[in-house]
Amino acid sequence: MSSKMNQLFTQVHNVPQVPKVVQILINQFNDPNVDMKDIARNVEKEQVISLKVLRLVNSAYFGLSKKVASIEKAVVVLGMGQLRTLVIASGIVSVAPKVDGFNIKQFWQDSFCTASYAKWLAVETRFGADADITFTVGLISDLGRILIHLGLPKEAEEIEQRVSDNHPRPFVEKMRLGFTSQEVSGELCKLWKFSDDLIIPVTRCGEPLLIEPVSKIACIVFIARYLSNCKRLNIGHDAILQGMPMDVIAQLGVPTGFFTERLATIMALESGLEGLLD
Repeated sequence: MSSKMNQLFTQVHNVPQVPKVVQILINQFNDPNVDMKDIARNVEKEQVISLKVLRLVNSAYFGLSKKVASIEKAVVVLGMGQLRTLVIASGIVSVAPKVDGFNIKQFWQDSFCTASYAKWLAVETRFGADADITFTVGLISDLGRILIHLGLPKEAEEIEQRVSDNHPRPFVEKMRLGFTSQEVSGELCKLWKFSDDLIIPVTRCGEPLLIEPVSKIACIVFIARYLSNCKRLNIGHDAILQGMPMDVIAQLGVPTGFFTERLATIMALESGLEGLLD
């Protein structure tokens, strides 16, 4: 870790600490033999997460005919994959600090969108990427931006200005700091004791083609972030297709016309996670 990046982690009070239960749950969700009752008990240990998950489960987005009153029931109704998504998203959102002059709500809306697009692409490209891991990478891979704003506010402001002038964020960050926000996110994942399955694609997804072997998950998240940015900027479909990162897409081995045929479907996806921001 460079000395400048190390600055971001020396102020311990600024570094978000993921709830222990989220660390436990990530390991449990990867165990095909895990007892769903054990998962429910672990979620219920963290009251903030438990309440947010139940509020989302009972929201109009899920459209359930009966109210779900317990996490154990939520596991049964939603299934393991959906509960994993809600718990991890809730746990990560709950620990991210607010930063003066930084639109944290927009940040999370973009992250939710990126994660949802990434999960969909992991399924539809059919090359074997774990869709839940890909979702999590999409969700947490931009957290380094928050740490940069906290630890290096002057540099962060300069970076945001350059990015708003249509300069690619990874390039600007590398020129100004010597590292990308995704690399900072990767260091944060190490601090949280996440597995290499998450750390490697998180670290690489800002510049997914730089290191061999290329991480397919990193490529998917890079594409998903591009699409999420286009959605936020209200860019039309023709312009989106013209600007697609074709060198990254080539790593996925998808048929010609894959995005032309599916772009409207992708851009219409909703995460259902906005209730976490209330």
